[in-house]
Amino acid sequence: MKTDEIDFSIYQELHAHKGSENYEVVKLCDKKFDIRGAVLVDKLNKNIIFYGYKEQKLERKNLHILKKITGLGDEIGKIGNSYPLMKDGTINAGDYYCNWVINGDTSKYKYLDPFTNKEIDDPYEFKAKETDPVKWLKKFNQFYHKAQYVHIYMSMYHFKIENKWYWMEANLEGLPDNFKQQYPPKEDQDVRMVELENLAPVWYHKGFKDRDTSLIKMVDYESTYFEKVDQGLNQYGFSAGWWYLEIPMPLGDTIRIKRYSNYEDPELLIYKVPGEYGGREDVLFIVQKPEELFPEQVGGMYAIRPRDPNQPQRRYKKIVYTTDAEGNETIDRSRSVESDEYKQWTNNKG
Repeated sequence: MKTDEIDFSIYQELHAHKGSENYEVVKLCDKKFDIRGAVLVDKLNKNIIFYGYKEQKLERKNLHILKKITGLGDEIGKIGNSYPLMKDGTINAGDYYCNWVINGDTSKYKYLDPFTNKEIDDPYEFKAKETDPVKWLKKFNQFYHKAQYVHIYMSMYHFKIENKWYWMEANLEGLPDNFKQQYPPKEDQDVRMVELENLAPVWYHKGFKDRDTSLIKMVDYESTYFEKVDQGLNQYGFSAGWWYLEIPMPLGDTIRIKRYSNYEDPELLIYKVPGEYGGREDVLFIVQKPEELFPEQVGGMYAIRPRDPNQPQRRYKKIVYTTDAEGNETIDRSRSVESDEYKQWTNNKG
């Protein structure tokens, strides 16, 4: 039940959010996108990579994009792609590979045949000329042990050697029955793509003992849909409606958002890029999970970031916390000490 004492008109959905004095909300993918899989950071060039899917019934062609952004959420580029991304940043499309994530090159490179060093046009139709399992295995061993990355799909082996990819299929008669056990993948020697951790709390509702409100806090929930489910001995009520949430930002601003979702969870994924990969404390990336049953529960991906990239990432050099009436820890501004950097920035701003 929504509380009347709070002005809920100031809470906005992310796709329509105007931000606050010091922070803006930037759309990275609109509300019709389903962001699937992990959000990744390239630890070498500090870019963020994610995959989005958008159903387009009128166009009769759904949209698949792989997008590359900076740590502040500025777009670097995007390509149409739904293929797996390997840990070294290579896009593996089955019959070709692409280095766009690594260096921006959108070229489609064919895999090479280790026996002839020629391009393989179609790996699924390709037959190696060498059919002697002893000779084939000798060549395989050379490439397997030399490769800094080995990817396996079914019986197909992909070897990365000096930034070129080779392909062999282990389907010859006479090979050991435990071939894959003898020759497992090697995917942890050339890792540059790091999966970002979802920092959204497990418990949002008031009253939960382990509720974490340091990153995002539930203010209220308004049910607009209720269904009683009767499954014999298992009977329960299901609700969906509007969540009212607050995100405290480091300079003291509060981003107030509303979000339609089920009564258990607002279905938000929240990410920060670690400082070692070029991230800032005052930049958040938020992914919304869409739900087909409820059109109001939209998708998309957004960044909350400083309006002024030169503003300090934090306000205080010493923070003293107090506990409010609901048991949430909040900053005691009267006893916390502001940093000299923040004071200088506010003076210059004024």
